[in-house]
Amino acid sequence: MRTLAASLVLFVITLNVTSGAEPQKVPVSELGREFVLTGKLQVPLGKLAKVRGVIVAGPFKGYEGGKNLRVQWINGKYTQKYLRIPIESPFDLHPAEAEEDDKPVKLKYGHTYELDVYETGGYVGIPNAARRMGKLFAQTTNHYFRTEVVGVTAKKIAPITFTPEMFIGENVLLQGIATSENGKAVMVGDGWKIIVRKEKPWPMHMEGKTIETLGVTGPDIGGKVYEFLKGDARLVFLKDQIGRDVELRGRAWSRNGNWWFEYRDSELDVEGMENLPGWEANNHGRSMFIKGRLEKTRLPPLRERPGAPGQQLKEFYIVRNPSWEPLPPLLSPERPLPKLKSKP
Repeated sequence: MRTLAASLVLFVITLNVTSGAEPQKVPVSELGREFVLTGKLQVPLGKLAKVRGVIVAGPFKGYEGGKNLRVQWINGKYTQKYLRIPIESPFDLHPAEAEEDDKPVKLKYGHTYELDVYETGGYVGIPNAARRMGKLFAQTTNHYFRTEVVGVTAKKIAPITFTPEMFIGENVLLQGIATSENGKAVMVGDGWKIIVRKEKPWPMHMEGKTIETLGVTGPDIGGKVYEFLKGDARLVFLKDQIGRDVELRGRAWSRNGNWWFEYRDSELDVEGMENLPGWEANNHGRSMFIKGRLEKTRLPPLRERPGAPGQQLKEFYIVRNPSWEPLPPLLSPERPLPKLKSKP
């Protein structure tokens, strides 16, 4: 039996479109026999998986709203890939080892859970050609394959904090405090250390600040001390980088003719963003590097149309003399959790 992952399907379709070949057709009658669909969890649809993650709110519009699960662990393996999946359940959710008289677990926004789930899915939305032919003007999404996870069991657990031992030999984003020890640049976390650079200490502007490494960390060399094998280290908070050249990983957004840059939970102005060399209109929502000099200035709200009546100037970070380059999708820790609108 062959496994046909959703990502592979998209890859095949993209190749076929660019090469002019006909997309591969998979008969529905063969699903479950000749082919098995796998979803975002990379587990066959309908097969139980054990996952851990945070309950967040999905997008306001479309078919992804309501409670979603930001997945951080799948079948014993931690992941930093951005995975947000709608979650539903027809069951009264209990811990897998629950007693008969235990109360059901109610999933709350902002809380972390371990769950037994299965992923399922189907097509939603209306094809553009059908909407035009049928003269349907209601707002809806295009025709696409949507998946969701169905909860079977659940128990609340402590929030997950990523540590080096979870990702030995893998590309991972980790945060800690820059501390120089015996002439070495070390990142200190909660109960662990990473020797980032052996040959010299941190520069003064980084010493004692929150930093992050993005790269590959080797195994424990003793006492939960690790060596950074390859990658980059940089400051995390914008307030620590004012007046300095920065390289920020984030996403570009546009509204009302304005463009801005989202870095973690901050929105920045980028000088002349839409006029940068190679800039494209479809950069909306795109992951990218923005490089330049970070400063602070007072501007109209970034999401408002320029020159709108009654605009009040506010203080924003701005990247001057910028350049940009596209990136693969950001990792989950680089994408802030949605802000809660009410108490969890």
